[in-house]
This record gives sequence, structure tokens and C-alpha cells, in this order.
Amino acid sequence: MKPLHLYIHIPFCRKKCAYCDFYSLTSEERIPDYMHALKCALRAHAKDLDSKYEINTIYFGGGTPNILSGKQLNEIFICIRENFHLANNTECTIEINPEFSSSAEALQALRDIGFNRLSIGIQSLSDRDFGVLGRLHTADTAMRCVKHARTVFDNISLDLIYAVPGQSREVLKRNIDRILYFSPEHISAYNLTYEPGTPLTTAVENREITTADEESERSDFLFIHEYLTTRGYEHYEISNFARPGFRSRHNSAYWSKHDYLGIGPSAHSKIGDLRCSYHPDLQAFLQKPEHFHTREAASEADILITRLRTSEGLMIDSVRSDTWDTVLDYAKDHPRWFMTDAGSIRCTSEGWLMLDTILEELV
Repeated sequence: MKPLHLYIHIPFCRKKCAYCDFYSLTSEERIPDYMHALKCALRAHAKDLDSKYEINTIYFGGGTPNILSGKQLNEIFICIRENFHLANNTECTIEINPEFSSSAEALQALRDIGFNRLSIGIQSLSDRDFGVLGRLHTADTAMRCVKHARTVFDNISLDLIYAVPGQSREVLKRNIDRILYFSPEHISAYNLTYEPGTPLTTAVENREITTADEESERSDFLFIHEYLTTRGYEHYEISNFARPGFRSRHNSAYWSKHDYLGIGPSAHSKIGDLRCSYHPDLQAFLQKPEHFHTREAASEADILITRLRTSEGLMIDSVRSDTWDTVLDYAKDHPRWFMTDAGSIRCTSEGWLMLDTILEELV
């Protein structure tokens, strides 16, 4: 059976963060309707795939997946188990926000449901940063959540946002040190971005907030790279660090040529040479959950965009020979940005900083 990676989108939040442009809603009263549609979609896609696949990873993302009750999360898990074949060592991840799962009992309930990997969106451990980012939890709540998570899960990932307006290097280092105290198996470090239409971008446009300059962002990225890699973490993707053996298997599937199935509004899938997606529209999903809204052929541009984000880089056998030659010539013209050998082209840390420019010129 072929490996398949399953993503479940939970598009509900108690409050939208100021920087977030992921598809989510604050209308929690629609959760029961969504639960019904989600299970219909799972059953329909399992039937379409005709038992050709074995689920290797499951990832509940959002939104705020742990806004659902334990009973609701368990219902989804039961539906997955009833309709798909799961590998014996399936990696099952749930993203959580600390304010909904800060007790050991709440975290143990997630483990009992079947989750064996926890991704905690702490983003910072500075209450000042939380005010800028529009997060609901406090530093104390985040610390309490991580402390209890460490006693329940043996595979946790912590999210960190850097280049927050007004965030000093001292605060960034203190955030990392406090995270490292818990020895997480995985750390995701994201440069704060300003997406059109978000409250944070509006505040910048109205000159209420001053963004970090490009040199500060560059310096923070290199600092985090150096600080974590010298402490035993491998920088295996532009925003992700892991202890040996603890890379996110689910996210790694996106950055390779593996097939994945995404369920829920805004979710994307790749099955064979076909890319499919649902519109970012809850009502459209509720009306026809069994059917993708878009279908198109996968392209080599997708491979370039994803593979150059990883430490393995672009492999010679993953693209056509003419595409390989084009990328190789470009890499030779920019030696500070790339490392090359007979079988791969990989970005240096400087190259990762220039990745948007690189992709604009190559794709």
C-alpha cells in the first residue's frame, strides 16, 4: 500500500490573532455542522482512494483544533480509523493553543484519544509580544502548558515567532532559553509576516506599529540558526529545527513527492500527479464536503518551491534534466546561496534568506 498523509483542518478560533491569514472563523456555533460534513468527507475520500493507501501521518491543524471537545476530537479519530488503514507507527499530531489545554488532565485526554505528537503554538514567552500579536494566552499559561505537556508527551514541538515589532535580541534569546529548558524534540521558528487585510498589517499601514527592518530579521534568522544548531538541533527546513530522529514526518511529506489528503475549507491535497483543494469557505464545504473545489496537474514549480526550503534540497532525479541544468547554472552564479554536488542543490543559510528572490527568478 502507498503511504498517505492526512491533514484535518479545524477552522475555528475563539479569537483571530492579529497577524494570522489562515482560514478560520470565530463562529463556534457551526462546529456541530462542521463535524458532520468532515466525517462525510472522510468517508467519501476513503472510498475514492479504494484502499490503495496506508495512512502514515495524521495532522490536526487550524484554526485551533483543541477548541473542539475531547469527545468531538475522538469522533473524528474514530471515523478515520473506521475508513482508512493506519500504519502501525502512524505519527498523529495536533496543534494546540495553550489557553485551552493548560492542565495535565486536558493533555492526557489528547494522548488517550490517540495523538502522540503535540505542536504547541506558544509563539513567544513575553506578554508584551502577545499584546502585539493578539494572542489570548499569557506567558504563564504557555509555560504551564509546556510543563504539563512534557510529562504526558515524549514528542512535542514548540512554535516561536521572531522579528516581532519592538522585540529585542535579549527577549528573543530569553524566549529560546526558556523553550530549551523543556528540551522539546522540535522547534518551529517563524519570521513574523504582514499579510494583507490582517489587523497587524492595518496597524503598520496606519503607523501605529513599526516593523523590524530587514537587517534585524536577517540577523535574528542567523542567530536562531546558530543558537539551535550548536545545541543539537538540525535545521532541516527553513523554519524548522529538530533533534535527530524527530523531524515532523507529516510536514516533511509536503516538502517531498509524497501524497497527502487535506480535508476542510482551504485544505490542499496531492494525489498522484493531481493537486486538489477546497475553497476557503465554510459554507461551500458544508454544502459539498465530498468534492474538491479545484483540481489541477502538479508542476515542477511546486517541487522547486518546496525542495529548496529543505536541508536536502533539490534532488537530481526529482525534476527534468533541463530544469536541473537551469537551477544548477543559477546556483553556480550565486555560490554564497547554494551548495551543490553530483546529486543535489541545497541552499545555504544565506540562500534561505534570499529564497523569495531565488524562487521569483527560477519559477
